[in-house]
Amino acid sequence: MTGHSTNPRRSGRGALRVLVAGALTTALLTACGTGGPEPAATSAPAMGFDAQAVKQTGFADPEALRRQADGITVSGARGLSPRAVELEVQTDAVSPDAPGGRNSVVVITPENYDPAVAYPVVYMLPGSGATDAPALQWYEAGQAEQVTGGLPVITVVLSGGQQGWYTDWADHEKTIQNWETFHLEQVVPWVDSHLSTAADRDHRLVLGNSMGGYGAVRYAEDRPDLFGEAVSLSGLLDLSSSDARQYFTEASQQSTGKTDSVFGDGSTTTDEQWQAHDPLAQSGKLKDVRVQLFAGKGNGQAGDIEPALRDTTAAFARELDSRGVKGEYTEYGAAGSCDGGHTFECWRPAATVALGRWADRLHLERSAPRPSVAPEFRDVTSGGAS
Repeated sequence: MTGHSTNPRRSGRGALRVLVAGALTTALLTACGTGGPEPAATSAPAMGFDAQAVKQTGFADPEALRRQADGITVSGARGLSPRAVELEVQTDAVSPDAPGGRNSVVVITPENYDPAVAYPVVYMLPGSGATDAPALQWYEAGQAEQVTGGLPVITVVLSGGQQGWYTDWADHEKTIQNWETFHLEQVVPWVDSHLSTAADRDHRLVLGNSMGGYGAVRYAEDRPDLFGEAVSLSGLLDLSSSDARQYFTEASQQSTGKTDSVFGDGSTTTDEQWQAHDPLAQSGKLKDVRVQLFAGKGNGQAGDIEPALRDTTAAFARELDSRGVKGEYTEYGAAGSCDGGHTFECWRPAATVALGRWADRLHLERSAPRPSVAPEFRDVTSGGAS
């Protein structure tokens, strides 16, 4: 993989400094989940427990979901389609009052789901900004059911809170936000125990947009035993600059009123703590993981954060290339309905291509033709090692 700047540790600094001025800092925190003009899910009706919807999706014993297992208790369920269900979950790993509203997961099973078949699993991580039921973001704006249509896979869309950054927060004084523990130590084994999955790393892929792109890479770095492939769509992948770190400061302030609750003690985060959570600094852990990276060139509009995130993605791609990590980096401009900006209009076709590559490597047999996307999303800017 190759990129654009001569200094991979500082490549996005100039662009990022512009973004943190004034209200544009808030733009990353609120817009990376919405995808620009497409609204994040903000209205989630009160949820009962629709046992029929649960069973129709493929769960053999809906009532069993209401008993605690792997640290999770399902407290509500509602059908989204004949093969998709939203499950409201309770866990000690994340406080009910954590910013982001209802903590839920969306489960999508393939057409003609057969419990005798072991299916690969796609985990999708939303961006930030949703104030209620963040997991609906990839289902609604991201059209996850359509993006994975025709693939014999189980899809699980997670919630990362309003701006939880897919990590176990260091400061729990105000609220508990152990998102990584919740997802990797609870949800993954829970899915494997309740659905028919191919429960090995080669058959799990983790994918995310923006904040979720950061989370997808960090989860693969921390747990390469769980994920054989990671996909980042416009992720923040280099935390070396003070400007990039400001995003976490803002998230901390909005959640706790303190500046350093995400990785630090509330008032200070050391350089060692930053590096321990920096995707680029930890990229050596990806030597056995395939990584797909996508980022746009921007739409030229005031406040567009995509060019800055493109720079961090390009820096990360160069680092992976220097380490011999297998994968692809695709940088796109305006193509089809995508304007090159920070939007699901760009992330949907990128996700379609990423999942298609993964499915081809697994030799999965589609039940529907491969979706058509603009060629710009299939072009490889750098990488492509087999």
